[in-house]
Amino acid sequence: MMRMRSGLLAFVVFLAACGGDKVADTVAAPSFNIDTSRITVSGISSGAYMAGQLHVAHSELFNGAGLIAGGPYWCASGTMKKGLGPCMNGGDVGLQELLAYAEQQEKSAAIDALDNLKDDRAWIFHGTQDSIVNAEVPAAARSFYEAFLGAENITLVTEVEAPHGMPTLAVGADCANVTTPFLNDCSYDAAGALLKALAGPLNARTTATGELRAVAQPGAGDAEMLETALLYVPSSCAGGEPCGVHVALHGCQQSAEFVGDAFAAGAGYNEWAESNNLLVLYPQVASSKIAPLNPLGCWDWWGYTGDNYATKSGAQVAAIKATLDSLTGT
Repeated sequence: MMRMRSGLLAFVVFLAACGGDKVADTVAAPSFNIDTSRITVSGISSGAYMAGQLHVAHSELFNGAGLIAGGPYWCASGTMKKGLGPCMNGGDVGLQELLAYAEQQEKSAAIDALDNLKDDRAWIFHGTQDSIVNAEVPAAARSFYEAFLGAENITLVTEVEAPHGMPTLAVGADCANVTTPFLNDCSYDAAGALLKALAGPLNARTTATGELRAVAQPGAGDAEMLETALLYVPSSCAGGEPCGVHVALHGCQQSAEFVGDAFAAGAGYNEWAESNNLLVLYPQVASSKIAPLNPLGCWDWWGYTGDNYATKSGAQVAAIKATLDSLTGT
């Protein structure tokens, strides 16, 4: 088990480049005054695939998704070979098969009704300097969403000179360098762009003076996740005002296990959350050097936690949903 075959090694190497707030003590079950009409999700690379899985599986809960360097729902179709192939390198992802799978899961109630997606928004990003994920992959994500969303609700951004990392206004490595923690100073606020696309007009970003807390992730052990997530809490939300929630999913080698709070503190979400009554939940996946093999801490978008990984009963989907439920006290 400790020795990886060459295909798997190449796969995790590709995913590796997916790329200050003080963290308070862990809170077992925080609850807030949640505005359930304002719950969205985004992610980068493997996190983008997980964001799409959450959005489609729980379309009654989420009303929008942002995908940075990721592809369509169920792209890998449960196989490492397809994940390593067209879902990274471009080519035919079998769009009709992906749509048919979603419809099949809807009929069996494994995911929410796909009709919930019709009024949602999708924001999809691919940097011009991304050498890890081919431009055809996010284009396929747009094609998948076009089957359910109106074209006016889908934004595909392809003109920003950015590598395979999280583009920021001024945080991270030089825009041309792909290096830990995979935040890139590209003078482009990806977090702000996607939040505005998903939620509509927002108040201007401001200094993030709220608190970054560690919160329990129920079911983490069965989901190959860390015991705690990170949660950004603006003072308004801590004080009981109605707040939305945005779930922001790191990429491979971007969890707290690898980079501490660098992604949660520096990706750019918190500055918008502070001025717009928005909690930001940063779920955390665990790495593993034994079965299931996941040494770089990637989200499960090819099936290492089980065949149902892209449905409501998928271990990681369920754990993130349970963490969200804890925020509402349900």
